[in-house]
Amino acid sequence: MFPADYFDIQARLRGYMEGCLEPLTEIQETDNELIVRVDMPCVRSKDEITVNVTEDTVSIEAKMEKAVQYERWGTFQRGVRFFKYSKTFTLPTKIDPERAKARFVKNVLELRLPKKGKVFKIEIQ
Repeated sequence: MFPADYFDIQARLRGYMEGCLEPLTEIQETDNELIVRVDMPCVRSKDEITVNVTEDTVSIEAKMEKAVQYERWGTFQRGVRFFKYSKTFTLPTKIDPERAKARFVKNVLELRLPKKGKVFKIEIQ
């Protein structure tokens, strides 16, 4: 009945209305882990960031040091202010959340998420 991304669009619009900005995110996959890098300008320290992980999802929220304002001028005046970052996404493979690690350096959050249950190919004799 609804397109697959219908509810995702609704969530994004709600985020904008609540002053949330979605950060730029990069996911790199290696043989043993997923490496997630999130660009978070205007975040002062790691204490302003909350990260929650499950086997297949990551949820990130961070408070901005100062509000970022976007203004657009045209036939009518429009302005939006963002006070925090918020993003939740599904991972391409299951991970072991108990072994996940995070660090925040130069306004980039890096998550190292070890893959769960590495699969081994066995030789048939």
